[in-house]
Amino acid sequence: MHLKAGFDEVEAAASAFCHTEIGAWFKRKISETTPPELVGISVLYSGQVIAALTLTHLVKAQWPKVPVVWGGAHVTALGEEISRDTRYGSCVDGFVFGYAEKTWVELLDSVANGSSWPQEVIRAGEEFRRAKDYPEIVPCFGTPVACGGRLTLPAQSSRGCAFGRCAFCTYPAIEGTARNLDLYPVREVVMEAERRGAVVSFKDSLITLNRLDELSKLIDGRVQWSGCTKLHPGLNADLLRRLAAAGCRTLEVGLETLTESGQELILKRQTPKLFLEFLDAAAAAGVSIVVNYITGFPRVDHDEEQRWLTKVLAEISTRPNLVAKVEHNRFQFERLSPMGRQPERFGLVVTGSWPWASVLDWKLAA
Repeated sequence: MHLKAGFDEVEAAASAFCHTEIGAWFKRKISETTPPELVGISVLYSGQVIAALTLTHLVKAQWPKVPVVWGGAHVTALGEEISRDTRYGSCVDGFVFGYAEKTWVELLDSVANGSSWPQEVIRAGEEFRRAKDYPEIVPCFGTPVACGGRLTLPAQSSRGCAFGRCAFCTYPAIEGTARNLDLYPVREVVMEAERRGAVVSFKDSLITLNRLDELSKLIDGRVQWSGCTKLHPGLNADLLRRLAAAGCRTLEVGLETLTESGQELILKRQTPKLFLEFLDAAAAAGVSIVVNYITGFPRVDHDEEQRWLTKVLAEISTRPNLVAKVEHNRFQFERLSPMGRQPERFGLVVTGSWPWASVLDWKLAA
């Protein structure tokens, strides 16, 4: 869902959503809640915008003087548009862009003290400012809601992407400069997971090999864990065995495409040989893998894409000891990606954009 609709259409959808079963659930929860001093809503992708607007409308109906502030990855992706257009703020009082641990605390303090909000909390139409983060903070996990499966606790050992050159990707724009974080919060999350019998899922965009090695030494098999990395010759059977012994159960990699023209387009070269060696190493080490694969790239032959995707699936199936899943996605033309910011460089023309959508429509340049 990419919300290819204008402001009025999205607002109308949110108003209608107020009268649905979910809207009724929102109303009931709001009516059962003590009036707060502030409501914060995190919007992670475009599919949550209508629900977030619905909740905002219902909050305003119940508590007209309570401010509502939005943040999250999707809000950050639209930050430049929000800073230029007051219509985004028709019912939202403030927006926060990027990681915001410190800004959020400052906002709560200002609300409690009746003082001015931090300058990093902007109103629609105001100058774009990235929030202040504080990655050293240790997450506080409440009592989990029973939903089946094993409890998973999130952790992060780095922010940004150490590769940071993929032409289709928005991670550098959303997360900022790549940097490793202090491992103290990770150590605390691992201890909490150990106490709860939980697993740890690292939310880093890309964990480098050196950091994987550091994490394996820190965790040392006390809990099971997973993370995302990039294909590399050093990601061999010896390293994967050490990671497995340290509790690593799953690694996710962005293969994206094995077509030569596709790799040239997205500025990410990875050979079939390197991929096959990684499959062998993962099978030998007993580490499960998730392979991200994309088709539908501009100027890339569709049949060639399908042939390579079929080969990827076939190679996985020939390794009975390998537990693997291919996440197949279609190319999305994101406005904050290098392709979206400089479409002419990639032989593309933008043909459509919508206020609440982070993706653009496109066609090939003549």
